[in-house]
Amino acid sequence: PNQRDTTGTQAGPAPNGTWTVTSGKFQGASRGFQIKDPRGDRYLIKLDHPDWPELMSSAEVISTKILHGAGYHVPQNTITYFSPDQLKVGEEAMVQAGNKRRPMRREDLQTLLAPYDLGPDDKIRGVASKFVEGEPLGPIYFQGTRDGDENDRVRHEQRRELRGLGVIGSWINDTDRRHANTLAAYMEDRYVKHYILDMGSTLGANAGGPHRPIHGQAYMIDQRKIPQAILALGAYRFPWWHVDPTPRYTAVGYFRADVFRPGKWVPTYPNPAFEKMTLRDAYWGAKIVMSFSDEDLRAIVETAQISNPDAEAHLVEVLRKRRDKIGRYWFDEVNPLDRFSVKAAAASAGGEEGSSAASELPVLHFDDLAVMGGLETAQARRYTYRIYVDGDALGARRTTERSRVPLAMGGTALSSVLDEQGRSGEHARVVRVDLRTVQDGEESPRTQVYVHVPTDATPRVVGLQRR
Repeated sequence: PNQRDTTGTQAGPAPNGTWTVTSGKFQGASRGFQIKDPRGDRYLIKLDHPDWPELMSSAEVISTKILHGAGYHVPQNTITYFSPDQLKVGEEAMVQAGNKRRPMRREDLQTLLAPYDLGPDDKIRGVASKFVEGEPLGPIYFQGTRDGDENDRVRHEQRRELRGLGVIGSWINDTDRRHANTLAAYMEDRYVKHYILDMGSTLGANAGGPHRPIHGQAYMIDQRKIPQAILALGAYRFPWWHVDPTPRYTAVGYFRADVFRPGKWVPTYPNPAFEKMTLRDAYWGAKIVMSFSDEDLRAIVETAQISNPDAEAHLVEVLRKRRDKIGRYWFDEVNPLDRFSVKAAAASAGGEEGSSAASELPVLHFDDLAVMGGLETAQARRYTYRIYVDGDALGARRTTERSRVPLAMGGTALSSVLDEQGRSGEHARVVRVDLRTVQDGEESPRTQVYVHVPTDATPRVVGLQRR
């Protein structure tokens, strides 16, 4: 509880002192209560199902940190331990009793906590979700725009950060990602902040219990698959019927890599943004997923404080395998050449590798994300390139074994080549470099990089088009 959160702030409620309970949710899959700690901070304390200790709380904390690392606004969710004796029912605390609300009593808390075993320190484990800043405005819808928000000018189903979230969600099996689990909040600086909430149905958890094999493979009511079953007159077998649903570890639940298909993953309910996801959106999401290293995954999973080391190691391994599956699938769909930049470096005269003569010529550098992510080896990859001006090719198509392209023709810098052609205008000095990756005799779709070549300065990348 005294660890610092990824946001750099003190994580979790004050471990010592009295927690004042302000309301409670004692029924349903997700049970818990709201508190105010001695510092005056407000938290929602969520409890695992007694039959599945550590399951929901671990998923909530791990997925929160993954989404935070991916760049999304999330609440501060932290594993916390508390003693029943440090809870005090607030004077205005209420509880739902049937169709009515009544004042909360101490007995309500005792009934809620009765099924839970006390740990070595006579404390109960839960996840503390700190109330987010700002005035709540309601959920973020995955289509349309928010009325009254003048800055919300792009329809949500057209936003890349929401479309690409489908790929990130497939990684952590975020099957319940719908508008009800989001929040828009109005900040003091007069802007609306968008939060992703409720990660208790991610990884192998489905709120109170484990996911089932169908989660991530089909919608709750899947009109894509129902006709197949009807026409087959009962002979059609859904893929998840053949999967053993028994979790290996109670703290992990049902979370597997072997049955995961990145291109076919869907949440439980159709998401308008996910359904409009393009290949470029998916590539954007896959880049984020692949940016998490093995060390990152181990560090993130450790914050869940899973008591069984084998379960912790298993969860890290499943996340790693699902990550790599996502990278391989989407990087096969889109040529994964990225991070383009131009540097003045020694390049062979004539622009061909292996020549002994060399001069200082500008070079277009790039990273092959499949190689950087360990999905492919540099020795197995080749890159073809050709340079164009106004659609006309400058020279022949060439091949390089390294992730760099000399911006020169026949040993002459492109700047001089364009000067000789009398190209002086800004737009007239933009060249296009067509790049393809070659492996095992197969070519990738092309990536087109646009480079501005000034007369007296280093060229710079000004555009990128993926096919």
